[in-house]
Amino acid sequence: MVGPIVNSAGIIAGALCGVFGGRLLSPDFRTKINNVFGCISLGIGISMVTKGQALPPVILALLFGAILGELCRIESMVMRLALKVVGLLRFKRLATSNLSGQVFRDQFAVLTILFCVSGLGFIGSIEEGLTGDPSLLLVKAVLDFFTAFVFASNIGGAIGILVLPQYAIQTAVLLLATTVMPFITPIMFADFSACGGFIMLGTGLRLLGLAQIPVLSMLPSLLLVMPLAFLWEKFFSA
Repeated sequence: MVGPIVNSAGIIAGALCGVFGGRLLSPDFRTKINNVFGCISLGIGISMVTKGQALPPVILALLFGAILGELCRIESMVMRLALKVVGLLRFKRLATSNLSGQVFRDQFAVLTILFCVSGLGFIGSIEEGLTGDPSLLLVKAVLDFFTAFVFASNIGGAIGILVLPQYAIQTAVLLLATTVMPFITPIMFADFSACGGFIMLGTGLRLLGLAQIPVLSMLPSLLLVMPLAFLWEKFFSA
């Protein structure tokens, strides 16, 4: 449970620093930091992809998972929910005066995705549940600290409320992963890591503005890759 706690602490600390010290950040600096986040995501993705044992089950999981996610409109559903939360909480008064209500709503919605339902958050929670290693969530905590710092300097400390769904989601995913750990083989976990790596590559490309990869729609592939890896190992590996 270390990862979710540290991740929450990182968001809160970043939000507080952004509220009190965000004026010192220039727009150019904020853009450059966002690009650094994108490069880090690409690096994590490449590292995870190289752990895979067999590409066919990973590719099949990504394809079918993305199709399922698009059919269920996962990304648009998450965005609509985030916008509703903003409307209910009515935190616009905490935003800086030079921002319109719509800009605040849009940025808050983006943060909801990054903090609560990002690929790194899901992958890190599952990995800590399966192996006890919180490394990915600790990396996410550092990234989220700086993200919260930058965004809080734009729209205020309201973003701190996002630690509630962030912690609840990560803890639930971690506990669920812990219950299935006895049934996971090393090959299944390796292919799971590779699948998560492709999602992280998509996250990096999206943060850099190079391609609108449907990252949230790809998340169902994480549920499909282990069964497919098991079947591939059972019937097709030598």
